[in-house]
Formats: sequence, C-alpha cells, structure tokens
Amino acid sequence: MSRLKVQGAEVGEEHYEGEADGETQPLLEPQTSSASHSAPSLSKQLTTRHAFAVLVTLQIGSGIFASPAQVDSNVPSPGAALLVWALGGLLSWAGAASFAELGAALPLNGGMQEYLRHVYGDTAAFLMAWVYIMAVKPSSMAIQSIVIAQSIGSVAAISSDGPTLKILAAGAFISMVLLNSINTRFTLRLSESFTVFKIGTVALIVLGGLIAVIAHLIDPNSSLSGSSDWYSKNWFATRPTISEGQTIDWDSMRAWDRYGHYCAAIYGGLWAYDGWDNVSQSQEQKLFLQSNLGLLLAKANVVASEIRDPGRSLPKAIKAAMIVVLSSFELVNVAYYILLPWLKLSANDAVAVSAATSLFGRPAGIVVTLLVAVSCAGSITSNVFSVGRLTIAAAQRNYLPAIFSRRGLPNKRSLTEDDETLSTFDAPLYANVLALIVTLVYIITGSFRALLTFVGMAEWVFYVSTVVGLLILRRREPDLDRPYRPFIVLPITFVIVGTLVIIRSAMFAPVQSGVLAGLLLVGALIGWLRGTQNSA
Repeated sequence: MSRLKVQGAEVGEEHYEGEADGETQPLLEPQTSSASHSAPSLSKQLTTRHAFAVLVTLQIGSGIFASPAQVDSNVPSPGAALLVWALGGLLSWAGAASFAELGAALPLNGGMQEYLRHVYGDTAAFLMAWVYIMAVKPSSMAIQSIVIAQSIGSVAAISSDGPTLKILAAGAFISMVLLNSINTRFTLRLSESFTVFKIGTVALIVLGGLIAVIAHLIDPNSSLSGSSDWYSKNWFATRPTISEGQTIDWDSMRAWDRYGHYCAAIYGGLWAYDGWDNVSQSQEQKLFLQSNLGLLLAKANVVASEIRDPGRSLPKAIKAAMIVVLSSFELVNVAYYILLPWLKLSANDAVAVSAATSLFGRPAGIVVTLLVAVSCAGSITSNVFSVGRLTIAAAQRNYLPAIFSRRGLPNKRSLTEDDETLSTFDAPLYANVLALIVTLVYIITGSFRALLTFVGMAEWVFYVSTVVGLLILRRREPDLDRPYRPFIVLPITFVIVGTLVIIRSAMFAPVQSGVLAGLLLVGALIGWLRGTQNSA
C-alpha cells in the first residue's frame, strides 16, 4: 500500500495513521514531545482567506433547509425567530473563538476529545467519544435522513404520519453508508462534490425571496410575490404557531414555559450553525486533504497550528466567517417568511421545498428536493467519515471491542497467514455497521424535532464543558503559549448562556434528557470499570 511521504513529496496518495513500523496508533492519539519527530510535519500554509473559506463551508449545510420550522414553531413571531437566529450566530462565534484558543494553545490531534483529556482526564475524553458515537453522530445522521425523506414526501404528497417516510429515511441512510464503505478516497471526493450543492441551494432560496419582493414592488397582485403575510402583517406581532401537531397560544402561556420553547428554538438554530467546533481532526484526514485545496475547503477543519500567524489570522477569519454565515442564515429565513404563509412554515419541516413550490410550482419543488437531498447526503457523508474514525480511535484505546478498530475485511492472504493485511476496501466497515444500527434505531423511534433537541443537548454538554476547561487552563496554566486569546467575556458568556439553555431544555424535554443521562451514566460506569481493570 502506498504511503504519503512526511514532507509532501508524494501528494495525493493514501496514508494510514500509525502504520509505520507495523504499529497501529490511535487516530486521535495526543501528540507528545517524544513523538514529535516521527509525526508528520504540516507546514503553516493556511492564510486568513483559507481559514475563512473553511469556516463558511463547514457551517452552511443541511440544517438551514429544515431547522427553520423548529425555530419558528417555538417563538411567537417571525421577528423573534430572526432574533433567535442572530443569537445562535453570536453563540457560535463565541464558541468558535474559544475553541480557536484551545486549538492554538493545545495543537493535539483529536480536537475536543483531547482538550477534555488534557483538562479533566481520560474519563471525560471517553465520555465524549462514547456520547458522540452512540448519540450525537447517529442522531445527526438520523435527522438528515429524515429531512431527505420529508423533502421527497413534500413533493410526492406522502403523509408525514405514516411508515413510508421512515422507510424512505432508512433507505437513504443505508445507501449513504454503503457508498461510504468503499474506501477513504471515495468518501472524501464524495464529500467534495456535495459542498457546491449546499451553498448553491442556499443562494437559490435567497434569490427566490428577492424575486418575490421585486415582483410585488412591480405588481402587488403578481403570482410571484409569494405569501401576502410578509407585507400585510406585523413581523413582531404574536401569532399562533404549530409545534408537534398542536397549536400554541402564546398569549396565555407562562414566562417559564415560553423560556422552554425558546430553548428548543435555539437548538434548532444552533444545529444549523454546527461546524464551528471542528478546530482539529484526524491526522489521516489532514494529510490527505492538504494535498488538494479544493477538498480542504470542502471538508477540512480549521487547524490553528497550520495557520500563519494565528494570533492575527484566526480572529479575522472567525469574525468574517461568522458575519457571512449569520447574514446568510438571516437572509434565507427572511426568504422563507416571504415565500410561505407564516402558519404553514411552523408546521412544515421540509420548508425549503415548500418555499420553492409555492413560488415556481411543482417542477421547482422537485429541483429543490433533489438539491436538499444531495446536501443532506453530503452531511451524512461527513458524519459517517468522522464517526468511523472516532470509533476506530475509541476501539484502539480499548473503549470499545477491538473489532471496531479494523478497516475493511481480511482477505484470503490475511486469513491464511494470520496477519493484519486488509483488502482494497479500506473503509472502517465494522465501525460503519455500528453507526448504521444505532442510527436506524433513532430513525425508527425518533422524530425530526425530538432528535434535534436531543442532539443539541448532547453536543452542548461537551461544548460547555470544553469552554469551562479553557477557563480552568487560563488559571491553572497561565504561562501556556496562546497565539490567539479572545476577550474573556466571550467564553464566560458562552458558558453561562449554554448552561442555562441545557438546564431548561432538560426540563422541557424529559425523554431526551433521560436518554442522554442514561448514556452518560453507562459511559461513566464503563470508564470506571476500565480504569479499575487498568490499575489492577
């Protein structure tokens, strides 16, 4: 099997982490001084422009095509919904700035998992890996699969209450897992091709809203002017919304209950912004992607240790990217409110398809359905790739059975000679099978909105814990080299707001919080038993 040389003499060839000297090292193994000479050296060749492009590409994804309904149904007015989207963008900015400090100060291969390990110890890192493998990534892929099914159902007039949508969602996900189980190179190139569709679909929706406004200004009775709500109603006036099939009366609701709905709305917005947390990734992916700038911009994460002058470049890239992403999401949601009747928007999870259909008819709805499906497929590809590598790393650390650390299937030669030689199918098939089973459970048992709240709580427990760790490190290791150090108000605000949202959401959604608490309890028990065995 060909290798990618350390100094980049052979670019674009497959590289497998830790295969030198016949050893298999964890993909997310933290870097140490003793290993620094043998580890691949990545040059500081990323500029502010590159980091900006990566951050924008990571955050503009499939969430913006579906989560607006979750936001709208849990706030009393379109104006309040737009404020929630702005709050989500500001929180994501604070989180990205905090993670950038950690990425520059602790250039550990493994990102958030290794930051948790550095601050709290091995058990915290294991809990993060455990919850991401068993909850965050599978439920995210379940959501994206459900969005594909609902988009198809929206134009095919399939009932959202029947089993057909579940079958469509399961079939979509199984297809993506099979495609991602061919080999690593195919997976990455698949992801590259999906990115253009995601950004293009966002641009088309904004263009549709602009066309409707221009058509109304030219002829108020034009069929292209979208819904009449946007120019005939007050954007900040309270109106009833539909959540989980029930109409919400905001005028008679207590403040505490409103707070719960706002927390659910915030999770919808934050899921769309998701991607800012990826400050590092597996060394395998970084080396492969470094050889192709197009793939880097499509799939790679911002790695602080690879950016020229991160103390200046990172804040510029983060601020510019968050302004562009926040503005894009605000414009997309304004377009939704222009194109659709407001009451219909809160009840429709396939909002992008409905918006296109309402303006240009069924053919446009079919086109947008295909674009949304491709965009969601791209997000599933990203998640299948990352959860596979995370599962391998966990198995190599003995967090999971060793079989999940294998790539591909043993060929005939390996069976006869009892070695580790793998077939040309180098994807983590066993890890993918685990992800397939867990995700199908979420697809069958969960709904789009319930899963959105669940994945939000699961992610933000670790986001907040990681940023708390940043504050601990500032006090515990004041002399740590920090090329980038945001104002302390950003991490503190992130921790306070994130904690309040998690607490109220846990009370507002007891089923989801109960499942998450159960996973954390089981993970803590496994971690304790593992620690006991290692010390024996």
